[in-house]
Amino acid sequence: MTYPVPYLILVALLEVCALIVAAPSASGRTRLLSTVVAVASFFLFFAFRGFIMSDWIVYYPYFVHCSWSDIYTYTIGSVVAFEPGYTILNLVCRSVFDDYFFFQFVVCLIDTVLLLRFLRQRVDNIPLALTLFVVFSGLSIICNLMRNFIAILLFLNALPYLEERRPLPYFLMCLLAATFHMTALVYMPLYFILHRSFSKWIYLGVFIACNVVFLGKISLVMALVSYSGLDEQMSEKVRVYTELFSNASVLSIGYLERLATGLLVFCYYDRLREINPRNSVIINALLLYFMAFFLFSEFETLSQRSGYLFVFSYWVIWIDLMKCFAIANNRKLFVSFVMFYCLLKTWSMTQLPDMQYDNVLTGMKSYQERLVIHNKTTND
Repeated sequence: MTYPVPYLILVALLEVCALIVAAPSASGRTRLLSTVVAVASFFLFFAFRGFIMSDWIVYYPYFVHCSWSDIYTYTIGSVVAFEPGYTILNLVCRSVFDDYFFFQFVVCLIDTVLLLRFLRQRVDNIPLALTLFVVFSGLSIICNLMRNFIAILLFLNALPYLEERRPLPYFLMCLLAATFHMTALVYMPLYFILHRSFSKWIYLGVFIACNVVFLGKISLVMALVSYSGLDEQMSEKVRVYTELFSNASVLSIGYLERLATGLLVFCYYDRLREINPRNSVIINALLLYFMAFFLFSEFETLSQRSGYLFVFSYWVIWIDLMKCFAIANNRKLFVSFVMFYCLLKTWSMTQLPDMQYDNVLTGMKSYQERLVIHNKTTND
């Protein structure tokens, strides 16, 4: 299968740039050049992509047919119109240049600027952070979840207001994010807890409890639904919108990765805060990611979508974990493992025909051609 090749090339290029930036002998100019190459490659890869993955099936027709009336008729959960902020962005781009790929370019430009603004505040190796972004859910988010990603990025750029305890700009940013995707409303109550420095034993207790629920296949969500008396009314919707995984194996590479990450963070809990006092927000977000993944794991879609809201913690915490190893050889071994694992994970998640990459600049398949490929993927 050749589907993974373009993605592997991108990740390998980002990794090379990351190693150059991290090299002690590299000059400031060399580090800057490597960062520029990494950012430019990242942007060109995603901004000019063709119809890859699946959500373009919805977003492309919406770009063509949306109207100003959608702003006023939108209701939460609507399948006819999207959130007002996203609709306005569609309409403005269409009025400038009536082409879906121009709109996709603009969205990717917004995404890249907001993502870099967040990463510059948290990490000292942008190419490495972009590598981790692509590998840990970023590929799916930037290609498939165009509305969600803008909302997530607006929240990430509101984090300084949370840390500085400035509620007004924080809540305004969250409300702006909600105009692109309503899930951003989840971020609003986090103003009161995400900045707190909890004991590492509280972290460990919650992490263990999440693993017990996951490994024991405890149906926590359905238990709450049943307790509330809504099980009969919601049972059909649960079957339609979620995928029960009761027969799936829990001991996967992905689970081992999360287990190892959670335990490493516990082992270096205090050290991570010494490296960066602002890591309390990132560690708390990581714990929320584990809670979303493990507690909702009985439903694949719910687990993934809720986890996406906090997966940004991975993009930062793995870089800071690399700094925690006191012995140089151990640090090099961990970096080598991360680089190899990123390539392996990229290969494994780009195997389906839906992932076949093409580019506007070099030639791409039409909407109808890609629709045939998508239908073949889902029916096989």
